[in-house]
Amino acid sequence: MDKVKHFFELKELWKQSAEADRSAIDRQITELMDSMTDQEIEQLATGVQNDFDSIHEEVADIKEQLTIRERLEPVLPYLSVSKLSKDYFNKSSSWFYQRLNGNLVHGKVSRFTHEELATLEMALKDIGQRISSLRLV
Repeated sequence: MDKVKHFFELKELWKQSAEADRSAIDRQITELMDSMTDQEIEQLATGVQNDFDSIHEEVADIKEQLTIRERLEPVLPYLSVSKLSKDYFNKSSSWFYQRLNGNLVHGKVSRFTHEELATLEMALKDIGQRISSLRLV
């Protein structure tokens, strides 16, 4: 088996393992790295850098989602998310909240696409205009 690929498999196993099992996996990783050639170590370093880059992208996405949630927080209690989701997205409120909260769906973090964010912004402006044009007296 490709040693670099095996390293990343062990890394995933380590992440999913209980604390008690991690020392055995640590030993396997150490043995694997000790057996690597200089070329394999270079490949591993490139793979680890790519892994870090992916993590940084995920963190940026999570921060963006948190920012969206924080910006919506003051008005969410006054909105019918069910109605908003149905009328503007043709989706359920659970779909909306999955994206708003960044829930895992089918193993992937759910988030609004840029198109969906544009639709949400348009929907909120539309709702705001409806409220501002309302006259009671």
